[in-house]
Amino acid sequence: MKRMVAGLVIAGMWLMLFSPAASVGQPLTPVKIGMLVPLTGVFTRNGREALDGAKMYFDEIGWKVNERPIELLVEDDEGKPDVGLTKARKLVERDGVHMLKGIVSSAVGLAVAGYAKERKIPVIVSADFGVSSLTVPGPQLNPFIFRWSQSGTGPGQAAADWAYKVGGWKKVVAVGSDYVGGLEVNGSFARVFCSLGGRVSQEIWAPLGTPDFAPFITQIDRSADAVVVFAAGADGLRFGRQYIEYGVKQPLMDIYAQVTDEGNLVQFGPGSVGWYSTIHYTAAIDTPANKTFLAAWEKKHRRVPFDNAADGYVGAKAIAEALKAVGGKVEDRDAFMAAMRKLEFDSPKGVVRLDQFQNVVQPQYVRKVERAGNAFVNTPIKTYPNVSQFWTWTPEEFMKYPAWGDFKGKMTDCSKVLGK
Repeated sequence: MKRMVAGLVIAGMWLMLFSPAASVGQPLTPVKIGMLVPLTGVFTRNGREALDGAKMYFDEIGWKVNERPIELLVEDDEGKPDVGLTKARKLVERDGVHMLKGIVSSAVGLAVAGYAKERKIPVIVSADFGVSSLTVPGPQLNPFIFRWSQSGTGPGQAAADWAYKVGGWKKVVAVGSDYVGGLEVNGSFARVFCSLGGRVSQEIWAPLGTPDFAPFITQIDRSADAVVVFAAGADGLRFGRQYIEYGVKQPLMDIYAQVTDEGNLVQFGPGSVGWYSTIHYTAAIDTPANKTFLAAWEKKHRRVPFDNAADGYVGAKAIAEALKAVGGKVEDRDAFMAAMRKLEFDSPKGVVRLDQFQNVVQPQYVRKVERAGNAFVNTPIKTYPNVSQFWTWTPEEFMKYPAWGDFKGKMTDCSKVLGK
């Protein structure tokens, strides 16, 4: 009898240690994912697209990996750093999530990143949060950030290369949302543009949530070859409307496609024809992976997806693939994170992988607004494959340049942008 009891105790301990279920015959405990997205405020549409993209992928796999259920706990961070941090703590400390996912606002992302590092919680970035300081060499490098969406640099760098080499623009006006994300996006454009021989002749900054862009649009230097803009979230729609209303005829390059989002083109009409944008996803990508994604998305949502939808979907797939690699044992955090670092797979965006600092390497697409019958569409006109956050520089070369935060008010001086 004593031997039998001892054997049962040992067997029970083995099950507790090596099985995510409490005992044989009981349902497996779920993998809990805490999703932080803005469902109210200026970034509402971005957050909803990222959430819908994640849900669609999990729908495809039946909300299970290795027969272990997936549970998605969603919190509205409102695009506010203090709210985002409070919600992250709630998800981790009260709800017991194994990881965090999503995040649109760079300000929210920065607030959450330090907490995640302290608690050793993986953050699967699958929305607009692109602050590069967390995924480059330096004191802020965060080993718990896995960015599958975009960095703050990729689209701006590709836009600058196209603007100078193909567009033939030598002098541009840069308009940006006045927050950390805007500084990085416009700064990345300025760095590449200056390095090629171009110049930013004027920089204009508008606060997030600007209701009226007239005071900013009327400042635009009409002698410049073009206008480059990053207007985050709902600001993109307002900027685009007023750009047309005030009759600005200069070519427009929309970095991150917040102005030229397909949902906005319907409202702009023919006034937007000829505008350009640079982004890591467009519904017009002609690949089997994107055609499958697009058909499923439009059937479910009856609208054209934009980049956050693809980002949410890809982030969900990365989680599932890493879980498969560890047999569903998400509790082995080190193994789960090691598996994620090794992933490379095809996606609606193209082939994606992480660099050695856990930031996505993926294509960037330059698009042009064209008329297609009664509709207006973003047609891809150039693809930059395998774009790194470091562009063509090595990480060591990249880090020698001035920080983005030092660019504000100095972008018109290429010597300061390039640190010369």
